[in-house]
Amino acid sequence: MVFGATPDGSFTIDGRIFDMDRVDAEARLDTLEIWEVVNEHGSDHPFHLHSYPVQVLDRDGVPEPYRAWRDTVNVPAGSTVRLLVPFRHGAGRTVYHCHILNHEDLGMMGVLEVTG
Repeated sequence: MVFGATPDGSFTIDGRIFDMDRVDAEARLDTLEIWEVVNEHGSDHPFHLHSYPVQVLDRDGVPEPYRAWRDTVNVPAGSTVRLLVPFRHGAGRTVYHCHILNHEDLGMMGVLEVTG
């Protein structure tokens, strides 16, 4: 997943502006995934995934010294963060986004569908 922006000032994930009718990512219930969040934008973006806690595995290839379950993880400008995501409950749709309200409102959000 790549955080970015368009020339007109909209924010994007994977080059796309948020569309609530589109599924941007899929996962299976009772699985464990590793997500890589790349920030190609010039400012930090705190990543937030609704319904599922995450653990930081590494930042720019450097292992996270103290793993903990997190609700939101900052992804600094120009960096990559790898996250461990357990999909243990709650099949259905939810969202992930930059936790800066203005960035989210300008398109930096995606829809995740978890299937059973």
